Parts: sequence; C-alpha cells; structure tokens
Amino acid sequence: MTALELYLSRVFLRVWWLVFRLLPVNRSKVVLASARAERLEGNLLYIDRALARMRPDLDRVHLLERYGYGLADKVRYLLHLVRATYHLATARFFIIDNAYLPVHVLPHRPETVVIQVWHAMGALKRFGLDTHEAQRPVERTFLHRRYDYVIVGSEAAVAPYASALRTDPDRVIPLGSARSDFFSDEAAMSDARLRTVEQYPEIAGRRVILYAPTFRGVGHEKRSARLLDLARLVELLGEGDVLVYKRHPVLGPGSRPHLPGVVYVDADVDLNELFCVTDILVTDYTSAIFEYALLRRPLVLIVPDIEEYERDPGIYLDYRTEMIGVMATTTDEVADIIARGEFDMRPFEPFIATHGHRADGHASERFVEFLGQL
Repeated sequence: MTALELYLSRVFLRVWWLVFRLLPVNRSKVVLASARAERLEGNLLYIDRALARMRPDLDRVHLLERYGYGLADKVRYLLHLVRATYHLATARFFIIDNAYLPVHVLPHRPETVVIQVWHAMGALKRFGLDTHEAQRPVERTFLHRRYDYVIVGSEAAVAPYASALRTDPDRVIPLGSARSDFFSDEAAMSDARLRTVEQYPEIAGRRVILYAPTFRGVGHEKRSARLLDLARLVELLGEGDVLVYKRHPVLGPGSRPHLPGVVYVDADVDLNELFCVTDILVTDYTSAIFEYALLRRPLVLIVPDIEEYERDPGIYLDYRTEMIGVMATTTDEVADIIARGEFDMRPFEPFIATHGHRADGHASERFVEFLGQL
C-alpha cells in the first residue's frame, strides 16, 4: 500500500465510520473477519463452530473477502470494507485472523472488543512489526494497532506475538490455537483422510512425502520457495513412495509444471487435513510445524538459505538447537534422509510440551468462555 492509498482509504472509511457510529452497538453481534480467504477456515472456523454450539444466542456475522494487489481488486476490497466498517461500529466482538484495515485506521467504540486470533499456532518466522523495517514502510505506520486482546497457542508465543503485533503482553492470552482442536478429534481426522484419498487417489496405499514450503517475499512480491528439485526427488524416492506438493495458500493456484510422479494439491486444501495422510513432511520455516508435531511423525527441514533467512525476515527459534526434525540443504540429502528413515523422535515431546501443551482439543471452547468473561 502506498502513502496515497493509505490516506484515501483512511478518509473514505472515516466518513462511513462517522455515520455508522450513530447507530447502537448490538451486544449480541460477533463478527468473524478475514482478508485471507473467502470462506471460514483455521481458527475462525473452529471458533465459529464453538460459538454456534455454546452460544446460540449470539448473532454471528462473517466478513470474508480476500485482499488483492491489482487496482480493480483494491477498489473492490475497499467497497467491501464499507460493510466491515458498519459492523466494526456496531458489533460487541470483532474477531480477526490477520491484519484488517478498518481495525487499524479507525477507532472502535468502548463497547466493542477487537480480538486478534492470528492464523498460526506458534511463532516461528518473524512477522508483523518484527520483520525488517525497510520491507513495508507505509504499512508499518498503521498495521497491528488497536487490538484489545491477542489469542495465542502457548505461553511460549506470548512474547513474540506481543512484539510482532504491538500489544501489551498482559493482553496476549495463551488459550491455545482453536484450529489445533482438529488433532484431538479422531472422527474429524478419519473423515479428512477419506476425503483426501478420494480427491487424490494416486496416494492410496503409498507412503506420502509431503512438500509444503512457506513463501518468500511480502505483498505482491510473494513467491514460491525454490529449495527442492521435485523431479530429482521423485527419481530418488522408493517405488512405494509418492511426492505430494502443497503450494502456500497466499500464493494462489499458480502454474503447475505437472511433473510425472508429483501429486499437486490445490492451494486452498486445508494443510491440517493433508497432514492426516502424510507420512513424512518436508518443509522449511512454516509455522505449520507446530501443528504437524502433534502427530509425532517424521520431519525433514530443507533449509539451504537458513543464514539468509535468519537475517531477513528472521526466526524466533534457533533451528540448530530448538527445532525438531532433520536438517538438509540439498534435494539429494533430503532423499538420503528419507531412504535411511533414521528419525530421532525424542525431541518431539519437549517441543510439544513447550509449544503445543494447550492443543488439548478444548481451545475453541476456552475462547468462547473467555468471551463470556468480557
């Protein structure tokens, strides 16, 4: 966002805010809003289900519109935010899972509580205000302001989230990540396995090697990581193995080379559901590692750019001493690690005790109970 775009957006939304604030606050209205997707997913999905189950007296409103970087996308999104501004002015609770422009550029009324639940279970790669200052100078002036509370997955995440989201640590509450409830629901996991195999029958009866890297860059410069030679890895894997590639959802569908032997999973497929059929995960710096760890399955970290990544955007954990999994720097090393199958799973328990101890299947329930105390 440019400085001019920020100024015009702020003025435009402020006018609507002055109108909508004349209306009363609906103390039964709970808004769940996201600029990341056009359907409920992740923490918002599990919170919505818990609200429907535990607090049917509340009116739930969904504001789901993916932000785009083209001019037409920005205009369309700004018009969508007029509706969002109305709900921000009249809701009792306004819950978001990422940056959300009206929350940051407009005040909210004393009767309204804004809660950030983010979209990850823990803090791995640096984000928010903890990233390099030169990356997005305009956004840094307004992003991640005016949160009343931030909900995190564990006590270990309190300090990183407080810093990244410029929120007082006393208002960063480790209730647990609502989306982690999935891993305590055997029926939901079984259904996910069945759906995934039905959608991708090539994986049936085979050992699934999932490659799910995070992205590089920010804003419209986001791009896929190019750390693994997929064709080479397929060549080196065993006959009973299948390589599955999951593109990061913020990158959209993108182009697919359709390499023989690689199963390409749609970008919007829920990664946690995909973990249910995964035997070995190959990734780099994604916070999904915290959730995958709950399954206690082998992990390979392909991190040839670790020194560069430690500088920018930065990492909250020391990969050499605090991370689970086996580190590799080349495709051949990844193949060799998989072929040998010598994975030390002992570090998983202390890792889970630190970062996943609140992933007990009741995080979404605790969130609803937390709302009842406000």
